Amino acid sequence: MLAEIGLIAGGIPAGWLTRRSEAAVKAVNRCLGWTVRAMLFLLGLSIGGNDELLAQMEKFGLCAAVISSLSVLGCLAAARLLGRYVFPEYAPGRVVPAPMLRFCSGISLAALAFFAAGVFSGLYRVLPAGLSGGEAVAGVLYVLLFLAGMTVGFDLRALSVIREFKARILLIPLGVVAGTFCGSLLGGFLLSLKYGITLIDALAVGAGFGYYSLATVILTRLGDPALGSVALLSNMMHEALALLLSPLLLRFSGGLGPVLAGGATAMDTCLPVIASVSGERCAILAMFSGVCLTLAVPVILPLLMALR
Repeated sequence: MLAEIGLIAGGIPAGWLTRRSEAAVKAVNRCLGWTVRAMLFLLGLSIGGNDELLAQMEKFGLCAAVISSLSVLGCLAAARLLGRYVFPEYAPGRVVPAPMLRFCSGISLAALAFFAAGVFSGLYRVLPAGLSGGEAVAGVLYVLLFLAGMTVGFDLRALSVIREFKARILLIPLGVVAGTFCGSLLGGFLLSLKYGITLIDALAVGAGFGYYSLATVILTRLGDPALGSVALLSNMMHEALALLLSPLLLRFSGGLGPVLAGGATAMDTCLPVIASVSGERCAILAMFSGVCLTLAVPVILPLLMALR
């Protein structure tokens, strides 16, 4: 996590130094769009190329889809409530769309196409197996983080948002936790009728908050590889939904919708999209919330597994 934070921090001064160059700003925004697409492609490639997951896709895939979808819906409900009662400036209809909003709406289908292309490439082994490995994903992620830091550096006045909101800012990661857990509990109840998944299991799957790699590793090490596989798929889907649907989330739940839907990934993978859709001020909130949630995952997951 220190490397990720360092890359964002390194991008901020680079963005500040080039903030007056219109060509540089356009180039960064263009590169952000392509790096997000590349990340979605690799995400799809890792799913399509994982034979173990595909062998149990009917069960694991359905469980993951239900929990991830309801978790995102829970986060949207939390964002809508926060916008109405705590952050009225980010209530639905109050946020002035960022200049990139129309562009982001236009690339949503293109991003979905890249994700689907990754899945099919993995299924049919079109590309070398090593491409979906950790090094390729890390490389794209590092570029994404540095560029995201540059977008923050284009307007450093947004950093004052943390001081402006004071203790209220803590309600954003808490809103993610509340929304995710409510959605996961509902998903666990529905799935228990057919697959026998427990409510604690559903909470553990959702408690990755989109951080699929960390959640999978922790659950597997705690002795449940099957639940780890469900968590992998569910949190991948959670991240993909946050990336693909951000323009719609803004309209439905206000400026905080993309922030809360991003969960832990709001500080890295989803950060450029949040900045483009909701603005740089929300990007600062997203980084704060994402860091808090990332630190919470290794604490919450073992506690939930101890309750089984």
